[in-house]
Amino acid sequence: MSPPRRRLLLPVLGRHLGREFLSTFGITLAAFIGIYLVADFFDRLESLLRHGATVGAIVQLFVFKMPLIITQVTPVAVLAAGLVGLGLLARQNEVVALRACGVSIWQIVTPLLALGALVTLGTFLWNETVVPYSARRWHLVENRDIKKRGDASVFTGHDVWYHGRAGFYSIDRVSLRQSALYGLTIYQIGRDFLPVRLIEADAAVWTEDGWQFERARTRDFGPDGVREVPGTPPGFTLPESMDDFRTVSVEPEELSYAMLRRQIRELHRKGVDASESWVDLHLKLALPAASFLMMLLAAPLAAAGTRVSSLAASIGTGLLIGFCYFVVLAFTRALGQTGSLPPALAAWSANAVFALVGGYCLLGSE
Repeated sequence: MSPPRRRLLLPVLGRHLGREFLSTFGITLAAFIGIYLVADFFDRLESLLRHGATVGAIVQLFVFKMPLIITQVTPVAVLAAGLVGLGLLARQNEVVALRACGVSIWQIVTPLLALGALVTLGTFLWNETVVPYSARRWHLVENRDIKKRGDASVFTGHDVWYHGRAGFYSIDRVSLRQSALYGLTIYQIGRDFLPVRLIEADAAVWTEDGWQFERARTRDFGPDGVREVPGTPPGFTLPESMDDFRTVSVEPEELSYAMLRRQIRELHRKGVDASESWVDLHLKLALPAASFLMMLLAAPLAAAGTRVSSLAASIGTGLLIGFCYFVVLAFTRALGQTGSLPPALAAWSANAVFALVGGYCLLGSE
């Protein structure tokens, strides 16, 4: 007669660990949000005072930025809460007792890993629904109400419409890093509000000598019909500089995963390099997945007897490990945006490194 198979998930232990984790997760999440807000406020203080920002505008700025802050600090909060949840068991020697009763390390950490997976799913859905709207409102408050830059643009969810001095501009993507406007279309309107000229360019790149247009073409609408010629009209250039388009730059957090994919397809259709957008698209999945990986790292560390059970010690450990994670992520992201790394590798390298460390610690604890 074969021995009964061991259950991977023990209900009583799972409920106990779940309660410990969720109660601590709420506290650590609030603590990291508070730390982020204080640091961000003092980092912006000089700019806020210089622009004479009102208290109402400052409050709106941070309220609308809150959803993005929650996304960014969630992996660190998961790590700290995981350390506290299992650290309490280690401190009270409950882990030793469980192991003596034949409970494996996998049975101990499985409930926490399941919770980490749920947090990952919840973070992704949060990014797809709440963050894009709040990020657009946050940037609007910063540009219009604080920096008084006006509101000459409209973001349609697919492209940007901008009222410039040379006409109405439709732009697929504004890249401040590459000083370029991708998918530029300029509509010039006559006095009767009918189009008289349409200028299209796959890209307009800002250089020391002004704007350089790539694969441009011009359509003139006259009494004899439409006449199309390659290039831009003689002597034509955009009256604005790259700095004028900062207010219409759409940041990745303002786009959902589906919206960013549509933008990439449109850029590819026009033959424009979308490496920068591909990195941002992969990060839409990689950053939420970091919550699961942080739990994968926290569970074996605490279960092995690190005894990091106090809230202060857990927050400190979470800050240290989280700082290391985001340093690696920022480094690989920059390499991906410059084309030095493939986009997928640039977005997932930090996750891969911490997954290997967590897996090694978990196997070593068995």
